[in-house]
Amino acid sequence: MKSYWIFATILTVAYVIYYAVNIARDLYRKKGQGGKDEEIFELDPDDGQESVDVTESETGFNVGTERYETGFAAAPASAQDGTAEEETESSEERFVRMKAKVEAEMEDSVPYLSDAFTADDMYKAMVSGGRLENRPEMAWKPVDKH
Repeated sequence: MKSYWIFATILTVAYVIYYAVNIARDLYRKKGQGGKDEEIFELDPDDGQESVDVTESETGFNVGTERYETGFAAAPASAQDGTAEEETESSEERFVRMKAKVEAEMEDSVPYLSDAFTADDMYKAMVSGGRLENRPEMAWKPVDKH
């Protein structure tokens, strides 16, 4: 560990000297000396790229000379006239109707790890050979240490 501390000390002294020199240069350097603080980028106007005007209107937008129309999907008539229905419909009926609509659009899937075991359950399963109360029997294969 002695060589580590020698290396750390030398590196720390080198950093202190380096930063002291940089701070002294920044403080005492004349304004005219040193490099420029700005970068110059040369822009070639003849590089083959041309800007394109993009304008927006109420019915669409224009990109250069091409015009694109956008539209809005009209709301179904039942949604516009449904305010009277919603007032007479109770919240439970509305919930059942919305739930049925959502369930019709859902896809069937197989649950994965929906009946997870806690650490205590796994310990009990190890002790009982894979049999737990109110749970299906697990295929338990003990590992032999050789």
